[in-house]
Amino acid sequence: MESTMEIVKWDRYFALYDQGELVCITVYKKGALEVSRRIEELKSLIEEAQRPPQNEETVLNKIQ
Repeated sequence: MESTMEIVKWDRYFALYDQGELVCITVYKKGALEVSRRIEELKSLIEEAQRPPQNEETVLNKIQ
């Protein structure tokens, strides 16, 4: 997954954009990096949850 996050210096602050859309403004760049990391982590968890299971027998055995 390619990152679409961009951190831009905005006056004394840092603006975090995702695909050109403003997500947040932080006082410190470190804060913008942390918000970006958490969003990317959530995106990867959502992608993983949406993938079909690789081995259906394993899933059925866990249910029983």
